[in-house]
Amino acid sequence: MDPELIKLFDLKGKVALVTGGSSGLGVAFAKGLAKAGADVVVTARRQELLDEVAKELQTLGVRASGISCDITDEAAFESLFQRIVDEYGSLDIMVNNAGYTDRSALRHDLASPRRIRNVIELDLVATTMGCRYAAQHMMRQGSGVIVNISSILGKVGSEFRAASYHAAKGGVDALTRVLALEYAREGIRVNAIAPSYFEGTEMMDQVFESTPGTKVQAETRTPMGRLGRPEDLEAAIVFLASDAARFITGHILYVDGGWSAGGGYHQLAPPWESEPGRQITG
Repeated sequence: MDPELIKLFDLKGKVALVTGGSSGLGVAFAKGLAKAGADVVVTARRQELLDEVAKELQTLGVRASGISCDITDEAAFESLFQRIVDEYGSLDIMVNNAGYTDRSALRHDLASPRRIRNVIELDLVATTMGCRYAAQHMMRQGSGVIVNISSILGKVGSEFRAASYHAAKGGVDALTRVLALEYAREGIRVNAIAPSYFEGTEMMDQVFESTPGTKVQAETRTPMGRLGRPEDLEAAIVFLASDAARFITGHILYVDGGWSAGGGYHQLAPPWESEPGRQITG
């Protein structure tokens, strides 16, 4: 392969922050960036898990650390950025990955107002603030990459009863596009990755375990006939974070086995339709 082409994907010397980096897809994003040579800071609430992830990343030959932070606490979140710049010298890549969904499977009119607010606060508001704080530092250095983690459910409605999650991820898509325009001439690119249903993540594994039939139902709606795997996202994050995507901004990259091409097949009725009031999990 042409060395110049390989060089486009090289992230050595770059510093990345990944929110929600203690488990699930956040770990996959962090690993992908580290494998490409970036130093990586992961943040979430559980310090013990962050320490484990940081140690694993360090085995890839990069600097890595885990810093506990509640990113819905704006003061704490903002101070995290300054700490990273002080300790690492810059912030070049921001991955707004942290997310949550209400897994009660209740219709919107029955959903808890507290859970609705929690979903929107973390999935949309915290992502918006993460973009703001990252852009402030990136503007000073004249360059940077922001990658927001959306979802296929930000593009279309679905039978999954999670209206607030759909709304939040739709907001992330809109946020990505408008910020791409705001910062296009400032050396900052803003894109998003929209995964489908992934196995091997804490959130989805809990859903699959608590509601038999959900996994098969999700698989049958995916044209490639399988769920995503965390490693499927590593190359995607490296591409958008690297110079290989230097002329790409405002783009939503679907990593979904073809799901978004047709909005997903509906070959099997969702398992909770036979029990309208049933809760998937607490």
